[in-house]
Amino acid sequence: MARWKLVNAHHLNCDAEWEYQEIDRTTGKQVRKRFPVPRFLNPFDPQDWNYHWGNKDNEDGEIIVCYEGKGEPKDIIFRGDPTPDMVPQDDEAKVISASFEKRWSYKPETDVPGGYSQSMIDKFQHEMAESRSKPAEIPGLSDLVTAITKQSENIAKLVESNLRRI
Repeated sequence: MARWKLVNAHHLNCDAEWEYQEIDRTTGKQVRKRFPVPRFLNPFDPQDWNYHWGNKDNEDGEIIVCYEGKGEPKDIIFRGDPTPDMVPQDDEAKVISASFEKRWSYKPETDVPGGYSQSMIDKFQHEMAESRSKPAEIPGLSDLVTAITKQSENIAKLVESNLRRI
């Protein structure tokens, strides 16, 4: 089995589709096109839970996702890689998640407000601030500045010599 519990909202590649409909002007028939789209799953929204417990007044639940053929009947099947905001529920999922830890900036057990996506935004903002604080190093810039300075001096000499002739 390879099952994960979602701890933050995700857009996952499941069997969700978006349907586009239009009427063909020449034939007058309806044309339908279907496109696969990611499905938004929010563990804080009771309508998205696929596992429920408790009574009507005190209900709780969770979203469990799995790879095709690797879960239980109520699990939501997804395609793609797991994220750090997916907590492994079995040994196979732990092994798969461990193979991605080098790519992830924090471990799934860490409680970061906003989750993995917020940590990525923070990382990009930090990298952008670092790059803006350093002066830009353009290869060959110093040679270009030297050449322009020499050219300016030569132009000044030519203009001065032409003014003496007049």
